[in-house]
Amino acid sequence: MARINIFRRDACIPLPSAPLCTILFVACAVFATRVSAQDASTNISSLEALLARADSVNPSIQAARERVTAARARVGPAATWPDPMLMAGIQNLPLGKTSVGGHGGATLPGDEMTMKIVGISQTILYPGRLSLRRQSAEYEAQALAAEFDAERLDVERSVRSQYFELFYLDKAIEIAERNRGVLADVIQVTEAHYAAGTGGQQDVLKARVDAARLGETASGLLEQRRTVLAELNATLDRESSTAVTNPAIPQRVSNAAIESDVSQVRFSSQDLGARVAGSPLPPLAEVQELAVKQSPLLRETDARLQAQAARVALARKESKPDVDLSLQYGQRNYRPDMISAVVSVPIPLHRGSRQGQEILEARSELSAMEADKRAQVNAIRAQVAKLVSDVERERTELALYAKGILPQGSAAATASLASYQSGKTDLLTVLDNQNTLFTYQTAYYRALADFAKSLAELEQVVGGEVLR
Repeated sequence: MARINIFRRDACIPLPSAPLCTILFVACAVFATRVSAQDASTNISSLEALLARADSVNPSIQAARERVTAARARVGPAATWPDPMLMAGIQNLPLGKTSVGGHGGATLPGDEMTMKIVGISQTILYPGRLSLRRQSAEYEAQALAAEFDAERLDVERSVRSQYFELFYLDKAIEIAERNRGVLADVIQVTEAHYAAGTGGQQDVLKARVDAARLGETASGLLEQRRTVLAELNATLDRESSTAVTNPAIPQRVSNAAIESDVSQVRFSSQDLGARVAGSPLPPLAEVQELAVKQSPLLRETDARLQAQAARVALARKESKPDVDLSLQYGQRNYRPDMISAVVSVPIPLHRGSRQGQEILEARSELSAMEADKRAQVNAIRAQVAKLVSDVERERTELALYAKGILPQGSAAATASLASYQSGKTDLLTVLDNQNTLFTYQTAYYRALADFAKSLAELEQVVGGEVLR
């Protein structure tokens, strides 16, 4: 038996081409079972409420937020001088004992050069090194803040996509329920014709077989809905079975998808494959520039480039010496106390093999990051172009369905049913027409949900709303 695939993206559940009317009867029964199994106390879940919950409890967002806090806490220490060192001890203590007042006198530890010392030392960094460390830490914090914004946008896109998929699945089942009456009439007329001897037994058997096939299709729809619901609830950090009822496409999205007055729908030209006129999106080049300007991913890359540039400058200063200063006070028993001051400066004997290589490493890493950014910009431009094309294609599909395909399919189904009731056509024609209408109705909502999902993904890439 031939099958028609009524899904275009995430779900691919086949429907029999002819038996749709009988299939709808079983679908409605399964749908009613699903509704009765839901928690009766569950309220309608709005998209805004789900987005707010995801923003506050999603683990990925929380982790990104904490990383920003940690990065900002590293800025202060990065620009802080090393702690001074406090020293205390004994210097020039002989291993034997020294007599006091000649032979036979009392003995004391140490001799005239023995000192009890206390001192302090401080490392003074080469000028500019602390400011460069601070700059690097600040830019890293900015990069993580941009990464946090990107994570929020990604979670928002995920919630919207899963929510819109639930909208589509619910609409597919609602369409099946609306066709139940038509299916019941067809089955009743088929049995009446057979009882009267004007119809064949094969028509009754075909209707019953098709009704059995509906169970498979309806089961697939319901299982798919449970899967999508579990994915959405995982994003919302709650139990997989928590119900989400009455999902709907936001008004701004549905208005952008298709004119509320279908008679106002116009195409850009009479050519085959022409787009719908009156796009809700700015020109492609403008959307691409907007994405390059405000994409959090590119903001993150820019901040990391700035941090790496600071590390390159810091690497150049590694060959410049830090200075260690120390001041000590020594107390002696039989001699005047002493003060010592020491200045220590490292000798860069391995500048070529160490500091020079560190500078080369930092420069090469900066060049690699700049090349990565160019590649990222090109990828974002290509992704924006693809998503804009997806949005326009889905708008065109919706216009074609609403303006021509659905009205004509509905008229054909109504006419064939009337002809069958009067004995002027056969059952197969009725079922084919009704199945075609059901497929078109379902495909319309598939295109509407896909439009909303493509728009959500486009706004994620751009970093904000794009509708005019």
